[in-house]
Amino acid sequence: MDEKLVSAWDSAASLAVNLPATLWMLLATFLVFIMVPSIGLLEAGLTRPKNVVHALMKSLSAVGVMSVLFVLVGFSLSFNPQTVGGWIGKPFDFGFGAGLDTAWPVGFDAKGNAVNGVPTTVFLLFQTMFAAVTLALIGAGVPERMKFGAWMLYCVFVSLIVWPLLAHWVWSPNGILGTLGTVTGLLPGLGVKDFAGGTVVHIQAGVAGLAITMALGASVKRRQTLTLRFRPETGGGSVSRIRPVDGDLAGIDTAKEVSEKYGYSLPLAVVGTALLWLGWFGFNPGSSLDLTRQSAMAAIATNTAAAAAGMVALLMAKWLDGKWDPVAAISGILGGLVMITPNAGYVDALGSVILGVLAGVVTIIAIKAMDKYLYHIDDPVGGFPVHGVNGIVGTAIVPLFANPAVSGIPQAGFFYGGGGSALTWFFLQVVGVVVVTVVSFAASWFFVKIAESFMAVRATVSEEVQGLDLADHGVEAEVERISA
Repeated sequence: MDEKLVSAWDSAASLAVNLPATLWMLLATFLVFIMVPSIGLLEAGLTRPKNVVHALMKSLSAVGVMSVLFVLVGFSLSFNPQTVGGWIGKPFDFGFGAGLDTAWPVGFDAKGNAVNGVPTTVFLLFQTMFAAVTLALIGAGVPERMKFGAWMLYCVFVSLIVWPLLAHWVWSPNGILGTLGTVTGLLPGLGVKDFAGGTVVHIQAGVAGLAITMALGASVKRRQTLTLRFRPETGGGSVSRIRPVDGDLAGIDTAKEVSEKYGYSLPLAVVGTALLWLGWFGFNPGSSLDLTRQSAMAAIATNTAAAAAGMVALLMAKWLDGKWDPVAAISGILGGLVMITPNAGYVDALGSVILGVLAGVVTIIAIKAMDKYLYHIDDPVGGFPVHGVNGIVGTAIVPLFANPAVSGIPQAGFFYGGGGSALTWFFLQVVGVVVVTVVSFAASWFFVKIAESFMAVRATVSEEVQGLDLADHGVEAEVERISA
């Protein structure tokens, strides 16, 4: 006899436990977890040697803080269908261990009624990993400057406030953005569609990282490089003639700081990227919440988009810079994975190729634009151009490429005959993108500014030059061996 549990959405109903879906979601959860240390490896590979441990610790602490707070209250705030006006879930229905002996609906009949589910604990764990990945991505976008204590407080802030708000708006059954078409009357039954995290994960991560780097200001290395670029008295770029532009740089060997190159270990960054690609097979296909044809299509779409974007970015780097740049390939692959994330369960194979090619082009253009026009923002890992820009574009164009034969959404995308309704959906989608972008930026910017009033958020100049591995953690990534 099939096991039955009370429905998490309706205490008067019981749902059969879907064993294949349960096993699939557990596997997907473990794959998504792999992404957390992989993000640390990627940042560590692209940063300078004196900040490698700091990069890895940010990822490790992200999953640590989020895992505890999400179980206590974050999950209920994020996904509780009992909502406060569509803005936030009620905190106690699934908080502090309550309500977890239920089944979370994953299977529905033609009328939309739940017919089976997975243990709520499984769904909770799956979403915990998504939230932890978001935090780890934000951390990777803020390299070399943010004190670890401030980072830990920021993790608490996002875990309790920002992530639950955005997740509830987009993914909760009654969230304000997820039901935007009904709320506004423009397209009843439809709202912002984000299959696996273009808004909640990637726009939030990319934009939050951008906000924090802008609030903290450029690194000493980047500030002094700008001095070289724009001060004519340097004689066109003689590092030895750099002079401090601020009093707090007095006595600092700025020439050495400028000469230190990013890129502790490109092999480490490549391995981190490959593991992220693997983890994304849990991230996107797992978001179907069941073993269905949609899961398979999401897997195909994920792999194809990543491959296409990586190769396009590599070819563009060769064309623009004359070299087969491994960092361009890494960025392109990740950009493709981000672009396909909100679309993965909605597009067919051809759509995934188109989105992958688009992501490769968008990623390289965004990186080049950041370097030319926003160099002072100082994003050496490329968090905003890769995650923020691709998340924004990928989420916005869901209503263009959605194939109803794959998505299960009655409304077809514009390129599949959706007509004017698809354009209305596109408008709703853009509204959702703008809202999530503004909230993500504002929340992180104001966090930094408020936190600076009572704690050290940015490393001091001496700490930054020393490196946060030693300044915050008292260790170095490489221990010098002294022969006897």
